[in-house]
Amino acid sequence: MLAGILQTRLLSTWYPLSLSRQHSRPKIRAIHAALYSDESLTEQPPRPSKSASKRKAEHLKSLAKQLCRLGPRQLQAVTPILEAEPELVEAISTAKGIDATNQGRKRQEGYVGKLLTSLSTEQQDELHQQLNGMRKKSDRT
Repeated sequence: MLAGILQTRLLSTWYPLSLSRQHSRPKIRAIHAALYSDESLTEQPPRPSKSASKRKAEHLKSLAKQLCRLGPRQLQAVTPILEAEPELVEAISTAKGIDATNQGRKRQEGYVGKLLTSLSTEQQDELHQQLNGMRKKSDRT
């Protein structure tokens, strides 16, 4: 007991009052209550896990790879979805101009994947469905 009192007095003499134990606990409790109150937890939607965000990035990268390998007619069929982002259309045409064996092509495809994140989720899903539909049509013929 006596050691605790001496320690508290030593702390208050060596540290400013705002850092001593006696004065910081109410502040810490108030901050903790503000950060972890039930209201604040229900207001914010849960953040996706790291694995989920990695899966989404891989999915967009595969979509970008498919987009860069489309022919001119197929690309025109998909263009209405991509019109919202003119930079995306330009990046795809740049990737088409790079040789497939060149490492720059992979980088450009990654850039196209990054630009695909600017599209809404509905547009990304629609693009995915169209590309899958094109693939199924080409498999039949």
